[in-house]
Amino acid sequence: MATIDTGFAKEIKKYGAKDFDACFNCGNCTAVCGLTEKNANFPRMFIRYGMLGQKEEILKSKELWLCYACGECSLNCPRQAAPGDYMSALRRYAIASYEPTGLTKLIFKSNVFSILITLFLAVLLGFFLLTIKPDEVVARWIFNIFPYAVIHNIGIIIFSLTGLSVVWGMIAMFSKMYVKTDKKNSNFFSSISKVISELGTMKRYRTCDSEEESHWKIKPEIVKPWFVHWAIMWGFIGLLVATSLDFILKDPATSIWLPSRILGTAAGLLMIYGTSFAMYYRMKKITRSYSETRLSDWMLLSFLWIAGFTGFWLEVSVGFASDNVLNQIIFMLHTIVSMELVLLFAFSKFAHAMYRPLALFFYNNNK
Repeated sequence: MATIDTGFAKEIKKYGAKDFDACFNCGNCTAVCGLTEKNANFPRMFIRYGMLGQKEEILKSKELWLCYACGECSLNCPRQAAPGDYMSALRRYAIASYEPTGLTKLIFKSNVFSILITLFLAVLLGFFLLTIKPDEVVARWIFNIFPYAVIHNIGIIIFSLTGLSVVWGMIAMFSKMYVKTDKKNSNFFSSISKVISELGTMKRYRTCDSEEESHWKIKPEIVKPWFVHWAIMWGFIGLLVATSLDFILKDPATSIWLPSRILGTAAGLLMIYGTSFAMYYRMKKITRSYSETRLSDWMLLSFLWIAGFTGFWLEVSVGFASDNVLNQIIFMLHTIVSMELVLLFAFSKFAHAMYRPLALFFYNNNK
């Protein structure tokens, strides 16, 4: 029997939900959603879960991650219950619940804590970068305050914590969703294929952009939200692959014409394109889905944009063999921001990049 917690509504509002308890269960949100299906009836059922405080049903549900936050449901809600914002809040709640340390809960609930933890990591990473060359004056000064072993061990602890949190979160989500899986009708390879297809084409997301009354219906594909999201995702993946190849195969300063560098340039352009449009849409609040943006959204987009821009700056400086104080500062900024994206992966909105594909896998596994 499911446990009922009527105080859950107050808790979930801390993650960004608004007056979802104003809902009178008319079903309009589900009717207008282009992504709801017979076996994926949302957001209506999630509002019911929230009102009853059925936390486990929320955390076990793959349908929670099928929503792409187009805002159509909120636009058509007769009670202004903002079901789209509520679904986004539930995903933040789920990310925080899967992550074991409790750090994500603090980050999502408190903007002040989110800023402080980001600054703390920036200072720590800055110290780390300044100690790469032990013979430098700055490095010796830092070692007089913080011994090298202390800085080294703190770095290992932080990176280990991030890695363990990612693994723990994935296992937690997998174990909850696996319980609700029909093992007899599962189709592993077909499900994997559908997930890859969705990530590559954003077919389901495109449905959000092509609704009859949608703002996006007459817009070019390259400015629609699905393509903006696709550009950010594949731009980041491309940069991650290029950076890994740089690290494994060569000295990054040798040539800008190697395949990994060309891949990095193309991926960087794609990511900057996507993040620029995403931030512009949020600043202008051009549709309902972009009218409510939390600090976690701005931080992720800003960090991705800065990582891409500073990466190009360094690319140009390498091409012209320019080594000056400004370029060294840009290098530190690029490295700190890029490492923060990795370190905060499991503790931020960025975590949806691992949870959504897993949920899509389970959703497709029994279709």
